[in-house]
Amino acid sequence: MLKIRPSLLAAVAGLASVAAISHSADAQPTAAPAYSVTAIDAQTGDNAFQFGGFRYWTIDAGADSYQNDLYERPTAQGFQLVNGVYAVNEYLSYIDITEAKFGFDNRFLYASIKVAGRTKQTQDGVNTIEGLQGRYGIRFGVDPDARNSYYLIVDQPESASVVNTVWTLAKTEGYRDTDRDVGGRGGPIHGEPGPSGLNVTKTDNILEEQGLNGYDQQIITTDGLTVVGQRPVLWQRVNPADNTVVEIALDYVTLGLLRSELEAIQYLHFEAQTGSVADPQFGLWNDQFTGIEAGSPNLGIGTDNQFGTQGLGAITEVDTVRAAVVVVPPPDSGACCTGTACTITTAAACSAAGQTFLGLNSACAPLVCCEANFDGNGTLDVADIFAFVNAYFGGSPSADFNGDTLVDIADIFAFINAYFAGC
Repeated sequence: MLKIRPSLLAAVAGLASVAAISHSADAQPTAAPAYSVTAIDAQTGDNAFQFGGFRYWTIDAGADSYQNDLYERPTAQGFQLVNGVYAVNEYLSYIDITEAKFGFDNRFLYASIKVAGRTKQTQDGVNTIEGLQGRYGIRFGVDPDARNSYYLIVDQPESASVVNTVWTLAKTEGYRDTDRDVGGRGGPIHGEPGPSGLNVTKTDNILEEQGLNGYDQQIITTDGLTVVGQRPVLWQRVNPADNTVVEIALDYVTLGLLRSELEAIQYLHFEAQTGSVADPQFGLWNDQFTGIEAGSPNLGIGTDNQFGTQGLGAITEVDTVRAAVVVVPPPDSGACCTGTACTITTAAACSAAGQTFLGLNSACAPLVCCEANFDGNGTLDVADIFAFVNAYFGGSPSADFNGDTLVDIADIFAFINAYFAGC
């Protein structure tokens, strides 16, 4: 029978005391998010052309649709006919979305927005590095018209001199539509005549905008904390491997959402803008503005845009892309661990890479690949110490922390080292 000296018990107690101070009880986003949805967007930067010694940009046909609240406008306002092409002389690559991704595990929702670059480009050929100075966001909900949806925002995650590649709560905020008027205030749902919905605009029904308060409830403060309880829930970073990708992580469990709600998403919208339409209470922009007010990069009659005005109006310097529905990872996949990093893949792919597969349908929950998270609750804290101590004194095989088939004092030191190394 293994005997434990009183001094060892005292050391374990001291360890628990220190750990209570050293580690937060709140979950943290993974270093390697897994994404199950990808949306590809038109890229205005590919449409640059030269004329008369100057540089111009035009928009892909069909890429911008005010009717559907989809916009391809990572540019200045002043569109004009240039050699027969409706074009503009200033382009912002740091808000020109090329690709957006979405995914979730049993604790976190993840989104990424990849843009064409980090520059402002002008007709004289000058490219000025601005960094990711835009306002990047994701909107999601179970209603296809966006009613009762959520709106998560990251404001200026990076500058030309500072690249933030570590998850941070700074410059994040979140909102929700509580009275179902995102999607418009017209129609029977609000006791009004006429149509209403995502593809019904203020031009179609003036009542869509009257009394509109959009995302009326702030649920996450501007430093990523829940308004109620001040719990950390919303993080952002610039992807460590790609400085044109903004990533967002939401602890949806702490916020009170269920995984089943994410699996039922029918409205999934990504955006990048400079702030011209930043007010969350605008809701859908095609409900806030008529076509004439919004303007358009699409050519109409003569030198006018499709609404009979010149270039862009209130809706400018913005790019969006939308995914129709969420795709749940295939049933033959699960969590795969490489050290403390976790990805979702198949058992065969995980084993072929020499990594550790955690089982079918397992998820990349917080700290799932962290051995020191002994109780498996996604938080590295004092409870893990007590769980390990209980297993150790109970002679459980799980207390063989160093894997040498023996449960002895060497396992205690191995656990202590792993715990303080962190995850």
